[in-house]
Amino acid sequence: MNYLELCVRARQEAGVSGSGPTTVTGQTGKLEKIVNWVQQAWIEIQLMRPNWLFMHAEFSFPTVAATRDYLAADVSITDLKLWDTGSFMIYETALGESDQNQLVYLPYSQWRSTYRIGMGDRDDARPQYFTIMPDNSVRMEPRPDKIYTIEGEYKKSSQVLALDADELTGFPDDFHMLVVWQALKTYGHFENAPEVLEEAETNFDNLLYRLEIEQLPVFSEDRESLA
Repeated sequence: MNYLELCVRARQEAGVSGSGPTTVTGQTGKLEKIVNWVQQAWIEIQLMRPNWLFMHAEFSFPTVAATRDYLAADVSITDLKLWDTGSFMIYETALGESDQNQLVYLPYSQWRSTYRIGMGDRDDARPQYFTIMPDNSVRMEPRPDKIYTIEGEYKKSSQVLALDADELTGFPDDFHMLVVWQALKTYGHFENAPEVLEEAETNFDNLLYRLEIEQLPVFSEDRESLA
């Protein structure tokens, strides 16, 4: 379901009379609240666990000779929240993946105390280390001397639904109703509708349990804490 379809379903499940909404923009009254609750529900679900698999993505980008720093925007990543610093790999692009090895992550404070001095005096070479700068850019150490391919994973920032046709990015179709039930929990509290709230909480909890089985890592602390 897209954003508009989620809102229509939420209205139906809430038992709100009438029809619609026909669009997510320009609504007033109760339909405006439903549109906003659905939007907020999707944000809440994305933030509900720190390691949802659907909130992670892979990246790959080439270095540029004599260029040390790389912002997410420089490498066509538009939804970065956090780099997965344990996942960075490197290989010389001309040689291919047979040349691949892991890049070692240095916390920024360690990089600064060890490598900040004399940056301009060191020879360019194959990067062995990297750090994440305060502006969230990736800094290579040493500075690349040629084109290398950097691969890894990152955690995505929360998607904010805005347009009728917006889809839930990366979220399995089987669990779209979670957004509806989460929105209806807010509706039930706001309208003092205990029957709606009880149904929404029950359906949400049952579906969330199945989502956690499918979308949390096998050895997740979040999953273990549910036992």
